[in-house]
Amino acid sequence: MNGRRPAALAALAVLMVLGGCGKDDAPAREKTAKPGVDQVPPYSYPAPVKGRFKEINVGEFDVVDGIAFTATSGKGTVVYVTSKAIASPMLAASACPMTQARALSQLRDASYMEVTLVNGRSGYFLGGKSFGGSVREEEVGGRYWQSKVKDEPDRAIGSVVHKHYGYFDYDLPLSKPEVNQISQGDWMHGTRDDPTAPKPSEQVVTATYRAVHDAALKKDLKALLAAQGFEAGQVAAIRGLAGIDADFAFFSERFLNASAPLEFSARPGRAMVRVEGVNPSGKKFANYYHFVTCGGRLVLANIAENPQ
Repeated sequence: MNGRRPAALAALAVLMVLGGCGKDDAPAREKTAKPGVDQVPPYSYPAPVKGRFKEINVGEFDVVDGIAFTATSGKGTVVYVTSKAIASPMLAASACPMTQARALSQLRDASYMEVTLVNGRSGYFLGGKSFGGSVREEEVGGRYWQSKVKDEPDRAIGSVVHKHYGYFDYDLPLSKPEVNQISQGDWMHGTRDDPTAPKPSEQVVTATYRAVHDAALKKDLKALLAAQGFEAGQVAAIRGLAGIDADFAFFSERFLNASAPLEFSARPGRAMVRVEGVNPSGKKFANYYHFVTCGGRLVLANIAENPQ
């Protein structure tokens, strides 16, 4: 019996060592990046916006992020807030913050509110969903919304309260766009294009559309953003946002396998590609892909879907 005991103890020691190595190495293996896999560090920041919107036809949502920039006319500050993070600190110094913010709102299927504040007041109030309904009111004397603004040279700080639809508080960097940015206030006054911008060529627009389309179907967010001129730092931050992969997978369903030739049209500063075909789930659509110029690049700022 005494002869068997040392052997048994030795065997037990070996099993304990092997078992211990397995436990210690498991976390290390989990933390080791797989060869060829692009590891994206998380990107987060304190929410610069807080608020809530509710309307019977649009629905309800909270807002957590946004951008603010000097209006193209020079009169007032446009404040655009969103229900999901859009990497706003990385957009603040952009040449076209509104264009990029709208593009990311669509990519994330985010909801939004918007005002343009002049001397603390806005002539309109807008709330809506990227792929849903919206409500827009113009100030005609009813004073259904009120605003408070703190006077700061480099930041937009304040609040907007609507009697029926909700409110939002914001503390955002005040962006100075390098190109004209079209707000909903501009749209209401008939300004839908940037007359100073060149009209995009069909060749460039089609090439950008195909690059975005291919990246979406390949689930390559990095390529999709790069094709629209997002800078490397912006791309890294956007890819690190919580929930972005699921949003992008859903967004990719909005791109079609074409069953007819692409149709093209353009105006100063923007262009459109119409596509008929089926989405990855086999459903028929005739979609409109709207591109807006951002310096020398084109950004996919809006997709209008039309089920067939």
